[in-house]
Amino acid sequence: MRVCFCQSSKAASFLSLPAVNTPSSATCLHTAVSGCSPMLGDFWDLSQGHCLYVLPNGSARPVNVQVNEAAVVLKFSDGLSEQDTGMRCCCRGKRPDESKVTKELKIPDLLGVVLDPEKALLRFVHCPRRSSVRVREDVILQIQGDSEVLKQTDKWAKELSSKCHSMKGPRKYRVFINPASGSGQAQVKWEIAKELLDQLPWIQLEELRTTHAGQAEEVAEKEVNPESCDGIIVVSGDGMVHEVFNGLSKRPDAEAALRKLPVGHIPGGSGNALATSINHSAGESFGALEAAFLIAKGKTQPLDLMTVSQPSRPLRTSFLSLSGAIISDIDLGSESMRFLGGLRFAVYGVYCLLNPKPLQAELTYWPATASTVPGSSPPPIEEALPEGPWVTITDSFNVFWAINMAWASFDSHLAPGLSMGSGTWKLALLRNASRATLTKFLLNLENGGHVNLEKAELLECKAFRLLPQGSSGSRERFSLDGEEVPFEGIQLWPSLGGHVLGAFSEAPCDGVVSAL
Repeated sequence: MRVCFCQSSKAASFLSLPAVNTPSSATCLHTAVSGCSPMLGDFWDLSQGHCLYVLPNGSARPVNVQVNEAAVVLKFSDGLSEQDTGMRCCCRGKRPDESKVTKELKIPDLLGVVLDPEKALLRFVHCPRRSSVRVREDVILQIQGDSEVLKQTDKWAKELSSKCHSMKGPRKYRVFINPASGSGQAQVKWEIAKELLDQLPWIQLEELRTTHAGQAEEVAEKEVNPESCDGIIVVSGDGMVHEVFNGLSKRPDAEAALRKLPVGHIPGGSGNALATSINHSAGESFGALEAAFLIAKGKTQPLDLMTVSQPSRPLRTSFLSLSGAIISDIDLGSESMRFLGGLRFAVYGVYCLLNPKPLQAELTYWPATASTVPGSSPPPIEEALPEGPWVTITDSFNVFWAINMAWASFDSHLAPGLSMGSGTWKLALLRNASRATLTKFLLNLENGGHVNLEKAELLECKAFRLLPQGSSGSRERFSLDGEEVPFEGIQLWPSLGGHVLGAFSEAPCDGVVSAL
């Protein structure tokens, strides 16, 4: 049996492995076939030194493949240059014949190991970080042996895969793709994510490309079956995420559906607050590959939801934010500039700074520091609020922005440190501020520096009601989860909780090599 290795900065296809001449007499795996059990210790020698690393030009070099509890380790001892291998030399400054170039496939960077028995190719689905950004660097071993060797290899691969993700058994996801989202970039983002997820046979995807607004909500409410579906992946902006959570919340089995169907977000829109908040909470950079990587890892985290009441419309569900004054003006007023992608917010923001429109309103909120919590049922917004530790502010707001997670968009770190499952919303306020202070607030949103401004307030609450004062104008509006809602009294009250796909994971790899 022969084993060889192929690594590329791009995901290598099973069909594109270059042919190389390898020693036909090499015995490369200690397996149960020969009566030998794996040697456990710091390393397990998978190949007995008879692996070949295949360079891009098709030539081959010996490589030793080993596995320990933290990584799959590839060792080169024939003086290969770092330029040839793209790997680091751990003995800098020594003579070439003394150097060893090594590459580690760290377990946290692996999503799984998959055997193609027909071609006898073993793929390590590998997404390491390069300058904080994840890249695809899959590894392929070519195994030539009898059916029993392949059987043992497959068993070992499944054992290692189980240490790389948190999924227990196969997973089937419904995928909602909005082709028009994000200046038409949603499909491109999905192709990046899908290429990764398709390498993992335990993940099945059923795609739907939406054709009209509200379609994702309709499907989530009426067609998704929690008994045969393990989650929903949204490839769009936050507006479609809003649709999905509203569809799930309207179901007769809403509580069970929200518990069984976590929602993943591939950032395909302009703001992408949910994807940004998930990625950053898990220690990842913002990007489609990182979002898909976290979905493939299989961990989830809770998400607070709020019931939204207004006099003129049925109850809705919010997962993200409510904004007024200059924030909603920028968000909604820039709709005609969607072709600019995220740049539309900056362009229209200049106009809003030159012509600010404050929000005159009465804000009443239940402080998060109170010893009690609001009741389980929201009162009608036309009625008085129930007894409680309410705090009321009546003023002119240059900024009103309520948020359920740390990031309000990919470049607005509105509530640093806020967990989306904390049971707390934050209210970012700026009252009676000058144009200069308002400008500083907006310019410091990306790094979270706005919280240090003298006039900025960041209040924590469990529920709130906002009542506009006076008549509405053409630029007086509210934005709920990025979607326009009537400019009238609005109330947000704690509701059933949901879950999202993606969370921090640094699982150890105990017993990886015991299967072979």
